[in-house]
Amino acid sequence: MWRMILRCPLCLLAFVLAFSSAALPARADALRVGLVIPQAGQFKPLGDHVREAFVIWDAANPGMFADLVEGDDDCTPESGTDAAAAMSEAGVDIVVGFLCAESLAAALPVLSESNIPVMTLTVRADIIAEEASRLGWQFFRLAPRAGSEADIAADAILRFWADKPFALVEDGAISGRELVEAIRTRLEDRALNPTFVDNYRPGQDTQPSLVRRLRSAGVSRVFVGGERADLAVIAQEAAYQGVALQFMGGDALHAPVGEIPLPDGTIAVLSAGAVPGPEDERARRAFSDEGLIAEGLRIPAFAAAEILGAAATRLGYGEQGLTQLLTGTTFATALGPVSFDANGERREPGFVLAIQDGGHFRRLSVEDAARLSAQSQ
Repeated sequence: MWRMILRCPLCLLAFVLAFSSAALPARADALRVGLVIPQAGQFKPLGDHVREAFVIWDAANPGMFADLVEGDDDCTPESGTDAAAAMSEAGVDIVVGFLCAESLAAALPVLSESNIPVMTLTVRADIIAEEASRLGWQFFRLAPRAGSEADIAADAILRFWADKPFALVEDGAISGRELVEAIRTRLEDRALNPTFVDNYRPGQDTQPSLVRRLRSAGVSRVFVGGERADLAVIAQEAAYQGVALQFMGGDALHAPVGEIPLPDGTIAVLSAGAVPGPEDERARRAFSDEGLIAEGLRIPAFAAAEILGAAATRLGYGEQGLTQLLTGTTFATALGPVSFDANGERREPGFVLAIQDGGHFRRLSVEDAARLSAQSQ
């Protein structure tokens, strides 16, 4: 199923701005953009984020997109195949979306056969890019690679905790276990070993046995490969037992605030769009003007619109096709600089270090880094 949209649900705004703006580019080849996003179910809000971001950007930059054509993604291989066929029939120039690996993997061969590139905002699995490279699929990953999270975390541990006894603990889930194992491998490759490695049962109201084991191991720093709520419970239990611990976690800490707050000073490796930075001020202001919070996929989708708008402008000035432009250009976006290698992988890590301060995460500053480094000496 697919449908062409007239920049809805903000079509009135788009209509007004399109006719009031005089800042049209001197030359551009307008793109037909497919948005394959969830139209129902638990992921529908994320699909709405993608639509809203493209509509808002398009309203402020008329003439870059000829059409926005929607398809439905319900995160199954069947929906991926169906949406890909619909996008091919609609004759779009590029598809943005496919929020799940299952639908993306099914869609890529169909769209690549029609010479239509795909840009994913969410799928991080390395295997997708490996298959795309091996089979010649036209794939671009705006989402950060899964391995980048472990790279940034390992670098932070080396920088701030290298001379402290530290632990790596995980929640037993595939994501937590793989993240901790990847961090451990990277550290061991650089001759740094954790003092203690363990796992815990997630979703508990207390974690007394884990904290006792951490105390017995003599650690003072703990990386938690698990959910925000679990880290908050572990930190609360540590405070109750009088065990002084500093914590770090991964992108799973970017989650709604629960009943138990995270302790200030908690370090997190978060995707770039999760915490405000100077590069996304324009995007956040654009959403705010429409009464929207820059959350979920709004910032990444806005960045995707910026990339495609810039590419549309450049298409009018040479013989390069869209795929060649995407792989040969560095784009200034709400996620910071974005460039893609020959396999469609984003060259930049896509993650930033953040620190919990006053109940929310903010970017780790130079002063924060200096203080943390001093604490490790």
